[in-house]
Amino acid sequence: MVKIKLFGVLKTMVPGGKDLEMEIPAGGQVRDLVHSIQGEYPQVGELLDKKKVLVSVNQEIAHWDTVLEEADEIALLPPFAGGSCATWAREGV
Repeated sequence: MVKIKLFGVLKTMVPGGKDLEMEIPAGGQVRDLVHSIQGEYPQVGELLDKKKVLVSVNQEIAHWDTVLEEADEIALLPPFAGGSCATWAREGV
């Protein structure tokens, strides 16, 4: 089980605005995590798929083939600067 911290608009896309906990198989990679998120939280998954949200593992930007460990600090990072809520609305988010 890995814990995923959510920031910004992502908290509004998850019921209760809580951080996530997901089951990832041993040797699982960021791509496996993204697929799990897509299944449970399609709006968040879509942003990840379009690379509008970055995945951070242990405070480093992760790649899809980054291997995850249960003790890793995982965060989903939406854009922090530039753009606006109007931009997200225009893009159908």
